[in-house]
Amino acid sequence: MKNLAIIPLILMLFTCFSCDTKQKGPSHLSVGKNKLIESGLTIEAIEHLIKAEKQEKNKTEPRALLVIAYSHALASGATKGQDFETEYKKQRTERIAALNEAEINKMIEILSKRSEVQRDGFRALVEKGTDAAVLIIDNFAKGLYPEIHDNFTLALEQMGTKAIDPILDSIVDAEMSSAVKIKLIQVLGKIGDEKTAARLKSIDTTNMSDALKMAIYTTLYRLGDKKYKSMILVGLTENEVEVRRAAAKAMANLKDVNTSTLIKALKDDDSQVVIDIAKALSVHKTKEAVAPLVDIIKSEHSPKAKQAALNTLAAYIEAGGGLTRGLAGNLSLLLINKEVSNPEDRLRLVQFLKNRMVKQLKAAITFDDELATKLYNYVQNDEDSTFVKTELHGLLNLIRK
Repeated sequence: MKNLAIIPLILMLFTCFSCDTKQKGPSHLSVGKNKLIESGLTIEAIEHLIKAEKQEKNKTEPRALLVIAYSHALASGATKGQDFETEYKKQRTERIAALNEAEINKMIEILSKRSEVQRDGFRALVEKGTDAAVLIIDNFAKGLYPEIHDNFTLALEQMGTKAIDPILDSIVDAEMSSAVKIKLIQVLGKIGDEKTAARLKSIDTTNMSDALKMAIYTTLYRLGDKKYKSMILVGLTENEVEVRRAAAKAMANLKDVNTSTLIKALKDDDSQVVIDIAKALSVHKTKEAVAPLVDIIKSEHSPKAKQAALNTLAAYIEAGGGLTRGLAGNLSLLLINKEVSNPEDRLRLVQFLKNRMVKQLKAAITFDDELATKLYNYVQNDEDSTFVKTELHGLLNLIRK
């Protein structure tokens, strides 16, 4: 009887001992991930993630995180001069080579959120090459993680020739959307491998949309076949907006473009067309574009289109040669005459004057001594945005110096 009574006691003690041996608190995986993504403590993160790789039944996440962690540690300089730098390089190289489909997809999921490690993680995917390209395109085609679609196309571009076959395969995939195909075809143009042209030309375009055909024409032109130039220029005036967008994106790369054609296209009612035409005008500079670019600032176009117009005007200022003569005064009058209704647009405009045109504005005031007074009166009596007022006061202070 005594022996029988002892058995439950032994079992109870064994159970308690087993519980004590289990890890208490957050897992090494969660701690390592937090230190890497949230805190930037890469070296400490790696220590936890190595333990997590051993402990976790599913190795996918710790292995994906370790590739990102080793990449960031090396790129950030955290290993500079350390004894373990060589080991980190070895681990990174071996782990990138060993990445499987699940781990690549997990990396993409982790990198979908903005963080310090995002860029270095994508660099690791770039080094993985074709296998990563296939999965990046798959995620792109499914519309996953739209906030990093620009990262997807940039990574494919940086992969260069390793991304070409997966991209060409996707172009003939009947289930993939035209919008994604257009962006992927444009990536081929940026990669710039002339050998791609023959394969693009061999694609049956019979049932393709006009927008997709235009993307192929623009890429073929970029790859060296200049006979498509006339077709691309015609595309700027097509009714279908996607065709105009594809044509507009090519304008910066076209040779000997008539700038009057670009200025006319700048009046398009689609903001994306305007953005790409504005970029093209920063390449094909002409003083006749200045007034139409200024008109965009007071238009109903998107903030990105207005910023693109200002970026081109900034390029004209840098180029000199009288391209922007009188611009400082004209931009000031947009404010004084209340031609810019949106306070965010006014803020953008004032900051442009403050950062780019103080010298020119001082010169304008010497010819029109009332201009400074008009600006001051505008600040005092007409501007209702606190942010814009603050920037305007800063601009006026710079003018007085």
